[in-house]
Amino acid sequence: MPRMRKSASAAVLTTALVGVAALIAFAQESHRPLRSNGGDELPAPTEPTAFAGYTGAPEFSVVPRTDALTFYPCTACHSSLPQNPRPRLLAAAPHPAALPHGAGRFWCLDCHQLRDRDQLQLLSGTSVGFDASHEVCGQCHFRQHKDWHFGAHGKRVANWQGERQIYNCTHCHDPHDPATKPRQANPPPPVRAGLEPMPRHGKAHDDKPRWERAK
Repeated sequence: MPRMRKSASAAVLTTALVGVAALIAFAQESHRPLRSNGGDELPAPTEPTAFAGYTGAPEFSVVPRTDALTFYPCTACHSSLPQNPRPRLLAAAPHPAALPHGAGRFWCLDCHQLRDRDQLQLLSGTSVGFDASHEVCGQCHFRQHKDWHFGAHGKRVANWQGERQIYNCTHCHDPHDPATKPRQANPPPPVRAGLEPMPRHGKAHDDKPRWERAK
């Protein structure tokens, strides 16, 4: 019996080794270096596509913001200043010297045009006006931008029916530091004249709330 078991184990091992050798031989014959997978010729260049909105998004107009900008038009000052694309500290400028937006990854000219300071620019180099600044924001914040198009993000003016007019991203967010800051909650509305405040948990209204009594 021990000899039979030994012979059977040897046969199984031999079969396994033969199978492994066959796989190695197949891999050596069929494997090609990754760089050799492509052809020698480069693919034909394609025309870059421009963002044209989201399919099915309702029509809207954006509340203009250019007239509310403090230092607009920018060319009032920049037309007499030399063009300097070098990233640097803007110590003497009226604009913020630090850009918390992007944690140091951005420089002014990533979003602002160098030659026409009254315009913003997309990553493609296409110029857009300040009233269309949401197009610049949407290049990185595309999820929020899509929600903004469909109405799940942002604010609408006046009504919920009829013409849809919405606020731009920069109406609510500082483009240089867009993170929402903590804010103190508004106080509760006053009790209408002639009414008494509702009692808390069936007790007098001047009792402390439960979370304060537990201290």
